Amino acid sequence: MAQQLINIGTSANDGTGDSLRSAFDKANDNFNELYAAGAAGSNLDLTDNDIGVKTADANGGIRLVPNGTGTVSVQDDSLTIASARTIASQVGVPGDVTGMIAWDANYVYVCTADYDGVANIWKRAALAW
Repeated sequence: MAQQLINIGTSANDGTGDSLRSAFDKANDNFNELYAAGAAGSNLDLTDNDIGVKTADANGGIRLVPNGTGTVSVQDDSLTIASARTIASQVGVPGDVTGMIAWDANYVYVCTADYDGVANIWKRAALAW
């Protein structure tokens, strides 16, 4: 539904604007559409402290993309990123792109090129404590 503007007339009480009933009907329709879409639109689900993807793509991801030269920052003293990625081959898999990072108990892996099915694109560094 497109946004419904309330006609307020050309001057106060001139009788050319929407009636009260019509105006509030439009206001209700506008608010109902916003509430149905959720706080971040229809593609994201904000529940408790989780942000989830609500698309037909079962493996859809979330990208934080700043405007122009802006940055994405986390204002806290720690950031935890859980890695479920396992690197079975240095060649990688479809979807691997330059800059990806993964880790396991022994190594940190960095993807150095976009996946092409042939080239070794993952490099690893041993974790040493």
